[in-house]
Amino acid sequence: MEKQSEQTKLNELLTKQVQELMDQLSRLENRIERLSGSTVTTMPYYRPNLHNPITSTQPKIIKFPVPKTDYKRIGNSGSSLFQASPGKPLPVEVPDFRHQLQRNGLILLGWDWRLTEKGGAYTAYWVTSTGIARYYASKPLSLGDFYSARPDHKSYAAEDGIEFYGQDSPVYMVHVAPELMMSNPMHGKLRLAHIKALKRLGSKVDFNYKFLLKTEKSKKALLKNHKAHKAG
Repeated sequence: MEKQSEQTKLNELLTKQVQELMDQLSRLENRIERLSGSTVTTMPYYRPNLHNPITSTQPKIIKFPVPKTDYKRIGNSGSSLFQASPGKPLPVEVPDFRHQLQRNGLILLGWDWRLTEKGGAYTAYWVTSTGIARYYASKPLSLGDFYSARPDHKSYAAEDGIEFYGQDSPVYMVHVAPELMMSNPMHGKLRLAHIKALKRLGSKVDFNYKFLLKTEKSKKALLKNHKAHKAG
């Protein structure tokens, strides 16, 4: 009975993860159709029957699209790395959050996507756009919440800007500004060059804003208390 219970939990987790991937692919197909004005036929994949549980005696092979652009594998982790500098297109299979994740006083460094017990989770990474280079990361968030992601804690990002400590490796990572993922003597000039590229693409973010996580959290707490007092 215990073995069956564990298998049932595994089935439910796999079903949830597959459904999330399918939903993501469906949104991408709709986006491509809107852009091209025609029906998409370039992304074949098999839709599994989610009402038929996956069991150890019924193996299911699910084929998803393979990125049509160059990418790298990171070390032995099996993670895929996509380079996405300003203006460079991402594969259609990878949602593009670059515009939605720019924040005042920050430069988006990249994001990653992991499969967790609760389903797919995204994490964003930033560096301050002015002053001392400070690195921040968001909480792991679902696709629906990720568009509004904001810095939640400091990021000890080391070389690639992605935290692995105590975490499973990401399925994939997107590096938007790899040259800014490490502090170096040229950091100021590199930030200015990246900001210029973003502005040429129409970014309206205030890159002169001095972002400090402690200050932002204090502001958020004061606003929350003010709303609560007003409601009371």
